[in-house]
Parts: sequence; C-alpha cells; structure tokens
Amino acid sequence: MRTYLRLLKFIKPHLGVFGMAVVFMLGSTLLGGVQLGAIVPLADRVVSNRAIPMPPAWAPGWLGHLVAWFNGIQPGSLLTFFAITIPVLFFLKGLFEFLQTFYMNDAAQQVIRDIRQRMFDQFTRLSLDYHTTHPTGTTMSRILYDSGVVQNTITEGLTDLVYQSLQIVLYLGMVFAINWKLALIIFLVVGPMGWATVQLGKVLKKLSSQAQAMIGQLNSTILESISGIQVIQAFLMEPSARLKFANANERFYRLNRKIQKRMNVLAPISELITGVGAAVVFWSGGRAVLSGEMTLGMFLMFLGSMLMLIRPFKRLARLHSVNQQALAAATRIFEVLDLEAAIADAPSAKPLPVFHQAITYDRVSFQYQDQPVLRGISLTIPRGEVVAFVGPSGGGKTTLVNLLPRFYDPTAGRVLLDGMDLRHATVRSLREQIGLVTQETQLFNDTVRANVSLGNPAASFNEIVDAAKAANAHAFISRLPKGYDTVIGERGDLLSGGERQRLAIARALVKNPPILILDEATSQLDAESEHLITEALERLCQGRTVLLIAHRLSTARLAHRIVVIQEGRLVEEGRHEELLRSSVVYRRLHDLQLTDTGLRSSSAYA
Repeated sequence: MRTYLRLLKFIKPHLGVFGMAVVFMLGSTLLGGVQLGAIVPLADRVVSNRAIPMPPAWAPGWLGHLVAWFNGIQPGSLLTFFAITIPVLFFLKGLFEFLQTFYMNDAAQQVIRDIRQRMFDQFTRLSLDYHTTHPTGTTMSRILYDSGVVQNTITEGLTDLVYQSLQIVLYLGMVFAINWKLALIIFLVVGPMGWATVQLGKVLKKLSSQAQAMIGQLNSTILESISGIQVIQAFLMEPSARLKFANANERFYRLNRKIQKRMNVLAPISELITGVGAAVVFWSGGRAVLSGEMTLGMFLMFLGSMLMLIRPFKRLARLHSVNQQALAAATRIFEVLDLEAAIADAPSAKPLPVFHQAITYDRVSFQYQDQPVLRGISLTIPRGEVVAFVGPSGGGKTTLVNLLPRFYDPTAGRVLLDGMDLRHATVRSLREQIGLVTQETQLFNDTVRANVSLGNPAASFNEIVDAAKAANAHAFISRLPKGYDTVIGERGDLLSGGERQRLAIARALVKNPPILILDEATSQLDAESEHLITEALERLCQGRTVLLIAHRLSTARLAHRIVVIQEGRLVEEGRHEELLRSSVVYRRLHDLQLTDTGLRSSSAYA
C-alpha cells in the first residue's frame, strides 16, 4: 500500500487534469443512472399505464415532484418525450465518457513522462560502479517496460478505481432504495469474488516480478547481439545468437502465458457466482411483481441496477490483479530512485579553484568487490607536467587515472588538487577542469560539430576547426558530405576507428581544460595518423597537465616522466632512457613492442 501511495504522489502536479477526468466520470455516472431510471416511467406509465409509486419519505423532495409529474402525463405523450430525450442522454453520456478518457490518458501520459525523466536523471546521476554492475538491458527495461506497466495502472487502474467506484455507489444506492432485503443478495456475490481476487493477486505480483526481470534479460540479449553483429557474422555465430534469443523469448512467453491465464481465470468464476445471484434475484423479484408488492418498472430498475453492478465489481476485481503487476514494477522503479550515488557532493563541498599547483595521490588504495586494484600509491604531478602511465594490462593504470575526475573514490588514501581533497570539492567544478579521451571512443548520433563541441557548447566554429586540426581530424571532416554538419551515426559508426578517436581528441581539446586525460588516446590510429597526433600532442602539452595512459611506448616517450604500474603498485618512474636501464618491467614491455613491430613490418613485406 505504501508503494501504491508513493506512486500516486506523481499525480499531484497534474491534479487539475486528473480533476477534470473525475468531473466527467461523475457526470457520466449520473447520466447512466438517469438512463436506468427511465425504465420505471416507460414500464409503469407507458407499457402498463399504472401510477409510479411515490418515493419513501426520506427521499429528496425533488424526486417526489418528478414522480408526480410523470404520473400526470398521458402514456402517449410520455412515450414521445422519451423518444426525444433518450438519444440526447446517450449522446451526452458518450461525450462525457470520451472526455473522461481523454483527460485521464493525458494525466497518465504526463505522470509517466515525469517518472521516465526522473529515472533517466537518476541513471545519469548514479556513479560508474552502478553502471558497470548492471546490464544496459536491465536499465532500459526499468525506464521503458516498468514505466509502461505503471502507465497501464494509471490509465486503466486509476480510471477503474474512480469510475467503477462511482458507479457502485450509484447503483448500490438505487438497489437498496428499491428493496434493501433483496439487495443483500449482492454481498453473497461480492464476498467469494473478493476472496478469489486477493489470493490471485499474491500469485500475480510474484510472477510479474519475474516477468520484469525477464524483459531485462531480453533487452540485454538484443543489445549484445546488435552491438556485436560484426563479430557474430564473422564467426558464423548467427544460429547460436538466434537460439539464445529464442530461448529467452520462449521463457518470457511462457511466463506471460501464466500471468494471463491467472488473470483471466476470474472470468468464469465471477460469471458463475454472478449467474447464481442473478437467478435468486430474478426469482424473488418476479414473485414480488406477481404478488403486487412491486411494480414491473421498479423490479426492472432493480434488476437493471444490479446487472449494472456486475461490470464495476468485475473491473475492480481485475484491477487488483493489474495493481499487483504495477506494484512489482513500481518497487523496481523506486529501488532505482532511492539509490544514493556513490560519488556525490558532500554537504560542505566547495567549488574547486582553477588548478595551478599540483595533483597529489596520497597513499591511494582502491579495491573493487574485495579485489585489490591499487595498493598504496603516492605520486605528485606538478602543473604543466606530462606523465605517462605504462605497465602490463590489468595493472590499475586506468583505475588510478579515473580517481582524478572522481569516477570512483579511493578505498584508502586521498587524491588532492592544489592540496584540496577532491571529496571536499563539488564534482562539477572538478570535472569542468578535466578533458578526457577514453580508450573506447564514445560518440553520439549527431553532427561532427555537435560531437566536437560537447564539452564546450559555446565554442565558436573557428575553435572547433582549430581543435580538429590539432587532432588531425580536419582533413577527413572536410571530405564528409556535409563537413562539420554531417551526422556520423550511432556511436559514430559512419567513421573509421581512427577517425572516431581523433574526434574524441578534438572534443577534449575544444573544452580547453587545464588537465587532460588521454586513456589509450592513440590506440586506434594507424601509423601515419599516430605520427601526426604525436606531433600535435607535443604542442598541446605545453602549459597543460597531461595524464597519458599508453601501451605504445612511442607515445609514452613524449612524457616528462613515465610511471610504471604493475599489480596495483608504482614500481618505477623516470624518463624513457632511464627506465630502459633500471626497470625490468619497462624493458620487457619495450622489447615486446619492438618484437611486435618487427613482426608486423615483416608481414607487411611478405
């Protein structure tokens, strides 16, 4: 119940639209009652030419005047009156039903828009540790599928909760006003239906949670296959990929079939219970009409009111099942919304002044899920120095650099900028001073201009071009169909790997930060492009602090200092020539690259 009430809080900003829907629901309900009430004068005055019984003393006075007015009209005139009035009533009721549906759907769409936006905002706020442990398909499932389930609850569930409840109040009042003893039979119908609904709801909530987890697996399978389609086709993995998806798809189908079977099982049960109740009412009411205790019109209105109660009760019974599914989805949504980002501004965080002294790693250690990654690293990088990090793969180079923009916080120790612990600075003021080029280039389905200016949207076109030239990207950009206004496709797939990497370098440069992180910045460039980029980096590093991660030692030689990282420890540091003499690890990396270069050269001439 708490989850449902929390979900309803999203309606609060849209109470105006929701209120309009409720007004038209009320109008539609009242018009339905008026239509049903017309049975009495039609049956008693027009068909049997009998006087309509006066309402009881506790009924409102206007109702007695209305009955007297009907009794004073001749049957033929009354028939003509209803022939004209009934179509008008049907039109108005239909109009009100249209308006109630329109406004309720509008309110639901606005609520779901807000929920999806809140979830997306939260996902962008959560730190990298969350995104590295949760598959992308699961994230998409929560934003799209779970919110869609909740939308059904609002459009269908909330509509039924209000509209069907109004109808129950109206028609229940009518049957009790006509014959309260006969009306008690209704509770013989409602009791068993309510018990069956509650029991079924418990099962549905559990199955719905499983279905929502399954749709996450389906999304992950689809994303994995589409993003890796080149590898799948190259290794002839299409049959296994199809089989993997088919198995997940089949499991999802079978689970949904279970849900639908249990949701629909109420129908035959409720029909049987309703049929028994209606038979008892028909038999008892028919005897009352034959004995003169009740007029035909009053009995038909009673019977009609009772029959009109069937649909609201059935809808509310089904609503419980729908709500159980929605509560499972809402629980998953609130699990995300309630998460605290691992990296966030401390209450006392202050904006970081412009960097001008040094970056300091003070006895920094880091572990991921009890697995040590960094072990007590201390390092100072003065402003303007270019430091290259080299070492065997998996040694912790990227993790060490990722602590600087606070993608993670150290498990022990501190990272300081000009003597200020980064945890005491606002994240925004820190990252504004850092440019980043990652090993895996992340570009967006937008123009070249938009991708390059991502870190500095206010950059002029000349600044964008200068950055592209510095990154050796201007030449190939100029050859594109629309130059800098060319849309480069999802993840930049219309460009080669080297071209994508150079755009990423240009993007970091146009931001013009005092600190630049290059994580394998030349890893995807061919020899010619790498040479040009290396020359550009020599110019760009002047007056800028650069943290350079490189497996290619030719790039590392640009650095003022090379730091060797192995198994999470800083084992050596110095210049290229010094490390060749003193570091076994660095010399081994150097020899392996020379061997690899020789093999590739031999292959080129083979």
